[in-house]
Amino acid sequence: MVDVTVFGTVEQDQGGCNCGCGHAHSMRDAAEVLEKELTEKFGDMVRFRFVDAFSEEVMDFPDVVKVMNQFRFPLTLLNGEPRFHGGLSLEKISDAVAELLGAIGGFRP
Repeated sequence: MVDVTVFGTVEQDQGGCNCGCGHAHSMRDAAEVLEKELTEKFGDMVRFRFVDAFSEEVMDFPDVVKVMNQFRFPLTLLNGEPRFHGGLSLEKISDAVAELLGAIGGFRP
């Protein structure tokens, strides 16, 4: 199983979320689309969580709080490790999840 955690903001983003869809929406909205796509592709081999970076919930991740200012939102962690920031690329994140699952013998395309 791969844990995918996205840290972002919940406000409407007038500049878009850098997810490539061309629509202005919140990072939470973009994360929900990502979650749906990853779940369709990998099923229960992926556990997904969105965390509002400006909520109390972020305090559950003290290691992330320490380094958050070094990254642009949205910040995506795979199994607790920062892997992507500044956008949500389904292709890149999906490839990385598949690679991690392949390394543990859990996914065969």
